[in-house]
Amino acid sequence: MIEVVRERRVAAPPAEVWDVVAAPQRAPEWFAFADRVEVLDGDGVGQRQRQHGRWGRRSAEVDREITEYDPPRRYGWRHLAERLDGKPAPVFARSTKFEISLAPAGGGTLVRLRSAQEPASALKGLVMRAFGTRDVAASMDRSLDRLAALFPDSP
Repeated sequence: MIEVVRERRVAAPPAEVWDVVAAPQRAPEWFAFADRVEVLDGDGVGQRQRQHGRWGRRSAEVDREITEYDPPRRYGWRHLAERLDGKPAPVFARSTKFEISLAPAGGGTLVRLRSAQEPASALKGLVMRAFGTRDVAASMDRSLDRLAALFPDSP
């Protein structure tokens, strides 16, 4: 399992942060991986969404299913399918999960982002560790910066 975790305190209560991170239409405001997220069907756990964005210079789409929905504490999903430029993406991970957890902290909220990927093979795991984790961590850091900027009193 390859895990990348980033966290930051945001100067807003968990309920206010939840209203941003759990709203698919607000993803472009803060989530560096997404230019747009559309709801395909469902609500809460089991909801299916499509995330549109970029991976490098390529157009990326991720079909995802909500696996955790516990307002205002935890929101998470698993990847169902990934496409680059409209074609199935190379399979590097057997599974990918992303979780957002929110906890009260010092008058604000500690936001924790966690990506967990199970490599499809040992070789692909080496490639993911060498190249992918750095990019994922950088995007998570950008996401936390953008989220904090939505609540101006953030440190």
